Amino acid sequence: MTKKPPTKPKAADLHPAKNAAKNAAKNPATNPAKNAAKTVIEAGPVAVQVDAGEVAVVVAPPAPAGIDRRLFTLINDLPHSTTSDRYVSVLSDLGEGLGWVAGGVALAILGGPKGRRAGLATALASLTATYVVQTRVKPLFRRVRPFVNREARVVGTRPPDHSFPSGHTASSFAAATALAIFYPKAAPVAYTVATGVGVSRVHLGVHFPSDAAVGGVIGIGIGTLIGWLFKKRG
Repeated sequence: MTKKPPTKPKAADLHPAKNAAKNAAKNPATNPAKNAAKTVIEAGPVAVQVDAGEVAVVVAPPAPAGIDRRLFTLINDLPHSTTSDRYVSVLSDLGEGLGWVAGGVALAILGGPKGRRAGLATALASLTATYVVQTRVKPLFRRVRPFVNREARVVGTRPPDHSFPSGHTASSFAAATALAIFYPKAAPVAYTVATGVGVSRVHLGVHFPSDAAVGGVIGIGIGTLIGWLFKKRG
């Protein structure tokens, strides 16, 4: 009986790892490099990326020697205690919208015709700013929180979403602006509270100062528009 010569192994069988790498390179589903976001525009700390057809603006964290980072360290390193952290956290939470909406509703109920318009404008401005920042702006501008890959003292929960801009600050400045349009004399107090909310976000370690500053600008714009519309109706 004639014996068949042994089958010569294929080149692919001799180098399975090398062959798998080639297949992975050809298959985008298994090649992270091909799936990675592609940077199309880059200018300083800002880069525009396209990832699976979605456009994102990536804002880099502040440079270690920059004013933004130094100001963050200064505010974040202010004395912390159990009592002070509790009060700062309450101020921060109320600034998210709950405090402004409650105040607006109370003003609408107790303030007469003018108070009704002012209260509704204040509450709506706060809610609108929160919605716009959280659902429209933050998903577009992808900036990591201060506590990601760097030292920062964080009080309370660590938000999982992006850092830029600050929704709490936007909500507070929108409400303060709408309220100030109806009651100019209340503007100093309203803006002081809104500023306190912005500073609290930095002190708690969840935002850079520039996040709060841009959030404030967005809030002023939204509050101005809504306050003007409600006052025009009166």
